Amino acid sequence: MNTAKTIRLADMDKKETIIFSIDINNGFCRGGALYSPRTKALIPATVKFLAYALAKGYEVTAFTDCHGEDSPEFSVYPEHCLSTDAESRLVSELEFLYNSPKARVIPKNSTNGFFVIYPKAMEKYENFIISGCCTDICVYQFAITLKAYFNQRNLRKNVIAVSSLIDTFDMPGHNADEINSIFFTSMLANGIIVVDSIEY
Repeated sequence: MNTAKTIRLADMDKKETIIFSIDINNGFCRGGALYSPRTKALIPATVKFLAYALAKGYEVTAFTDCHGEDSPEFSVYPEHCLSTDAESRLVSELEFLYNSPKARVIPKNSTNGFFVIYPKAMEKYENFIISGCCTDICVYQFAITLKAYFNQRNLRKNVIAVSSLIDTFDMPGHNADEINSIFFTSMLANGIIVVDSIEY
């Protein structure tokens, strides 16, 4: 399964599956210091997938960066996604997540969404589908930490990264295509299932 090109959502029981969307917000997709056109390009496919999944009764958790002005992250990254501005809000196409009974939108003050969920509550699921940005930062940290938590608990779970719904930024010294290759390979090496796409 680790080398599958495509998986089918219908093959996964909706009671045993949870979908994560990471940082498809205004600060990364619309403008601001950490805006990337590659992240913006994820919006249409992400919206289509999440809307379909919710309509079929699957649970969705969407993380979004949300910082105070004194965030320690700003010693490493430029100021972004302040809680007082629109950057920390999901893009308008995903506004439906704020009002869906099967969806949760969770603000996070770090690059790793794992620290704002209740890991014990995750143990009831078998399949964890991950999408969003950025491949080498927030997506990678969440996927790796989630998998490591289950390993520590001796639990065999399917942590799945859908590469067509994940990307990173491109800039001098940070070639997005190379970074994607390196970090998806590392995910595979750590027991995460990386697939090209998901059918639904």
